[in-house]
Amino acid sequence: MEISYSLNEQDYIDFNLYHINHSDTLKKSLMIQRYVLPLIFFIIPFVATRVTDIPLWYWTSVSMVAIVVWMIFYPRYFKWEISKRLVKMLKEGKNDVMLGHRSLSLTSQGIIEHSVGSESKTSWDVVGNIYETKDYLFIYISSVSAYIVPIRIFESMEHKEKFLKEIDDYKAMEKEN
Repeated sequence: MEISYSLNEQDYIDFNLYHINHSDTLKKSLMIQRYVLPLIFFIIPFVATRVTDIPLWYWTSVSMVAIVVWMIFYPRYFKWEISKRLVKMLKEGKNDVMLGHRSLSLTSQGIIEHSVGSESKTSWDVVGNIYETKDYLFIYISSVSAYIVPIRIFESMEHKEKFLKEIDDYKAMEKEN
């Protein structure tokens, strides 16, 4: 089976955000940034009362508001910041290999991807988990990279299911060998 489609900037950003939300390492880092760093806000009132004449209750109130705001809004800010940085990085150079038109062919040897100026072959033993979201199929080929397949490219849900079944069949055949 062969599918052809185009990947755009948003597809690449969506994959990275998905990966961040599902990677244990990145989730742990986000948790530390969201909950441990606000401890600094808790220390500030004690330092501020020694430096200023403003009472401790005032600094504690300000600190508590800052902590609550940080904990509520940091995940959104983090995702926004990642998206912004990805867009900047994508604008730095030529990305025809990552973005733009491509085709994926499923063969008994593996997945063959053709994009502008590039061809890659991935054997079935390298293909890892396949995750499906509302908008994408992510076919992982390492812990940090995957084939990004937008659901929008399939003619119907049956076509998508046929594609996934073919992958499962090839992976099963690989395990038998």
